[in-house]
Amino acid sequence: MADANFSLGYFTGINTVDPTARLDPVPVKVGTGMKAAYPLVSASNVEIDNTYGLSSRAGSTKRLTGTDIHSFWAEGLLGFFMDGTTLYMLNYQSGDNYTSTELLAGLDRARMSYCQVNDRVYMTNGFYIGYYSNGVMNGLRVTPETYKHILPAGQRIAYHKGKLLVAKGKVLYIADALCDHYDVRTGFRVFENDITMLRPVDEGVYVADGKTWYLIEKRAFADDPAEFKKEPVLDIDAIPFSDTLINGAFVGEGVEGNVAIWATKEGVCLGDNKGSVKIVTPDYIMPPAIEGAAAIRNLDGVVHYIATIN
Repeated sequence: MADANFSLGYFTGINTVDPTARLDPVPVKVGTGMKAAYPLVSASNVEIDNTYGLSSRAGSTKRLTGTDIHSFWAEGLLGFFMDGTTLYMLNYQSGDNYTSTELLAGLDRARMSYCQVNDRVYMTNGFYIGYYSNGVMNGLRVTPETYKHILPAGQRIAYHKGKLLVAKGKVLYIADALCDHYDVRTGFRVFENDITMLRPVDEGVYVADGKTWYLIEKRAFADDPAEFKKEPVLDIDAIPFSDTLINGAFVGEGVEGNVAIWATKEGVCLGDNKGSVKIVTPDYIMPPAIEGAAAIRNLDGVVHYIATIN
């Protein structure tokens, strides 16, 4: 067996931008020193850790099966998913056993969006809107107040500083504080195209509609919706449902609070609490995609943004 003349120990990830013959190593800081890290042409079932080292990706265990599972969401011990046109709760049992409970049948087969507000989990899929609380599903109650309507069903739902937000087509509906109805005179913003992303961070909300915007109130989320303004931050659309939140401490020194992370056709983006967005994978171009799904995984301090797109 031939002996190796040298080995490569540091890697930066896949580079799909530069020609293969031009893939040169780059200096990276590891510990107290600098090392040469190499780009990859391809990678299969491997992960890169905080020290730029490669390791084999762990396998998976089947926990639950269905016939047409989609729209999974979980937070803490609460989990929901759709199987075809039926909504289920995912039950976590002792011994890593999982079961499911049917909550609502006969829905349209459309991607469900979720957000948690105290003891409720609101959800909508463009045709249905309601919330889960104390073991049952509930519809929104019509309010008798003048100029107030319940939020419509939309493609995305989110919660920010005491207010529910629903994106329906090109319109972002903004609920009154601590309720699920909005003022028909002022509680909405109209965008140029259908909204593809609705992702709040601590200080504002990222919205994509072909471009990406940062919405923030000049005053605290208060009584005057006119103070809720949008500022352009990126001329690129988001891949729908590829967005999630990540603690800024895992992103870099000096990044505070929860920040947004999402995928675009030009790579993965990070958006901080000041409306500053940057593409953090400039050497990787995403394949064409219609939508995605994303999660943050933290294994012993090694944090990964995991996304699937199709």
